[in-house]
Amino acid sequence: MSQPKPALALLLLAASLCACTAASTPLLTKINKGAASTALYTAPLSAGRPLVLDLSAPAITVPCSSGTTTTVTLSANTTDGANPLSPVSFAATATCAAAPAGAAGVAGLGRSSASFPAQVASTQKVANSFALCLPSDGKTGFSGNGVGAAIFGGGPFYLAPPADREAITTLLSNPVPLRQPFAGNPGYFVTATGGIAIDGSVAAAGSLVVGLSTTVTYTQLRSDVYSLVIAAFDRALGQTAKVSAVAPFELCYDSSKLGSSLSGYFVPQVDVLLEGGTNFTVVGGNSMAQVNSGTACFAFLKAASSTGPAVLIGGFQLENKLVVLDNGKQQLSFTGYLPARGFSCSNFNFTRAG
Repeated sequence: MSQPKPALALLLLAASLCACTAASTPLLTKINKGAASTALYTAPLSAGRPLVLDLSAPAITVPCSSGTTTTVTLSANTTDGANPLSPVSFAATATCAAAPAGAAGVAGLGRSSASFPAQVASTQKVANSFALCLPSDGKTGFSGNGVGAAIFGGGPFYLAPPADREAITTLLSNPVPLRQPFAGNPGYFVTATGGIAIDGSVAAAGSLVVGLSTTVTYTQLRSDVYSLVIAAFDRALGQTAKVSAVAPFELCYDSSKLGSSLSGYFVPQVDVLLEGGTNFTVVGGNSMAQVNSGTACFAFLKAASSTGPAVLIGGFQLENKLVVLDNGKQQLSFTGYLPARGFSCSNFNFTRAG
């Protein structure tokens, strides 16, 4: 049998190397929830070192010795939506900036051509869309071990067990259009055209700008909205289980008197009534923060400023939901509280397929 010529052999070797490093399929990474003091969500994207996931940041940032930008090598795994398939490394452009404590930098997820999702889409030839399944730590929230998952580039998203369950992407809401109410702000915003309802009754009426944040721990409400929501929740739940407030929360309760289910504590449901008739629903599992063994508090805070969105949904209220942000279609979609269906964002199967 004839042997390949040297030039052909080199060409075949180069092709095989390209096949190993070019993804053309979505990328998967773990999400780790940090300590209670920061509660930041990170992903081990920089040679296994953590980058903070920030929905409001327009770029990847890392410390640099000089200059304003640098090239970094980032790594993840290709995925079929159910398991990691193979490791992938790729070069990305980063802006020079100090790193948050305990992290190697920031993976900016915002609406910008320099963001992590945009650079993944460009280098890996996948959709500029990503899915976050933020984990609970199982301490302040009901279900989780502090490890979740993110997929960049579209496709299905499966949580185990069992293996024959449908993809949880089938549980996504109808898409809600992304809006841009703040010029130059790379964050993600939608409109709550129906306001906010507590236990099915509108508490804060009118059209409200709603933002999403992975660096704000608990949902922040503009002061006028906050007073209406707090008063309505207080009325709806009543005084039987109420106890003294625990900072930074105003409404706290004896958790032994609340009762619970897979959805968390039996407390009034909070609905953010979004454009198009879709509701972002918050049930007890991520409306109530467990501040100590016997006390749970309504985890909504008054915003310090009135210049931002009326509602800034924090990481705690995003936990154990699949949240999909499609920059190509300019749409947001999300699931309900997954533990109510027997799922958890901590149940992604990170065992390599094959």
